Amino acid sequence: MSSIVITDKNIIYSLYNSHLHNPPFFKKIIIQTNNLTHDDLKKIYNMCLLHGSIHFPNSYHHFFNSSNMITKKNNFIYTFPKKRIIEFIIMGVQKGGTTSLSLNISKHPNIFMNNNPDPRISEVHFFDLNWQKGIEWYKKQFNYTYKLVGDKTPSLLYLPSTFPLIQTVNPFVKLLIILRNPVERAFSAWKMNKKNKTEHRSFEAAILYELKNLKHINRTFYTISNQYISRGLYYQQIKELEKWFPKQNILILISEKVKEDMTNQYDQVYQFLNLPSFHANYQLEHVSNNQKIPNKLYKKLLDYYKKDIEKLEKHLRIKTNWL
Repeated sequence: MSSIVITDKNIIYSLYNSHLHNPPFFKKIIIQTNNLTHDDLKKIYNMCLLHGSIHFPNSYHHFFNSSNMITKKNNFIYTFPKKRIIEFIIMGVQKGGTTSLSLNISKHPNIFMNNNPDPRISEVHFFDLNWQKGIEWYKKQFNYTYKLVGDKTPSLLYLPSTFPLIQTVNPFVKLLIILRNPVERAFSAWKMNKKNKTEHRSFEAAILYELKNLKHINRTFYTISNQYISRGLYYQQIKELEKWFPKQNILILISEKVKEDMTNQYDQVYQFLNLPSFHANYQLEHVSNNQKIPNKLYKKLLDYYKKDIEKLEKHLRIKTNWL
């Protein structure tokens, strides 16, 4: 919905929690009531899309620091201390560099993330595995003395069933995604499973089995563990995510570019999270062995991904250099 008129403060709760419109974001918001609190106005600001406008009576000019209308110029989100749950999530992709990303940005003094390098400890998996444990259990995983708290669950981008759950917890959450060359990502996931002894086939045999038997099964935390190829079809996954969350709250990084220039890439993350720049001793985690994919198979898989990569690059207006 491109615009909304607010004539009654009682409608704000239903709008803000996606009960009336989903997702709860508008290009133009017109306020026609004079009894709104500062918290009401903060919620209205959060619901306005980037470059969108808010029109309001003169009685609110002190809050907006303007008369009658403002244009939203950044993706700043107001938080409400007593209602905090999660401010941002690193939601993908598996074997894309999410552990390095989370550990490195956790060095920022305004960010809390579990900085254990072992994903079995640091990844809570609330939305895809532990939802039944409840919000209070989830909140116990975080330290709210920090300005922002973040979570990391690399499987979420590939599990669209979790998107409405995430939205229920915080429709205004910032989402971080780091994408890796899909052929290299698939091979790295296979190597990880081989190391963990959950995969006994060759890489090529595992791919052939997936393409024949696993393409259309329901996606759950458990069933996707051996879906090496499908998880690299990023374009449709991101398009589905954008049905639930606005582009202004989604930051997509390219793994290869992050490795080349961590300082500038992480500064992009801090800017996205509306935090001051911060430089630290950044490091790579879980660097895999030097085992390579046979050239013939690599080229075959890259051809499989070609159309998806081209759509992705056009949609994101970036050049991945994967092709």
